[in-house]
Amino acid sequence: MTCFKAYDIRGRLGEELNVDIVYRIGRAFGEFLKPNNNYR
Repeated sequence: MTCFKAYDIRGRLGEELNVDIVYRIGRAFGEFLKPNNNYR
């Protein structure tokens, strides 16, 4: 996926990014921020 850059996520909504992808990125980031996760 080419929407991930060094410090951000870029893409055209509806073309490179859609609602499902944005939702999944948000969920994954929320899980990453939870205390006591195994990703750090």
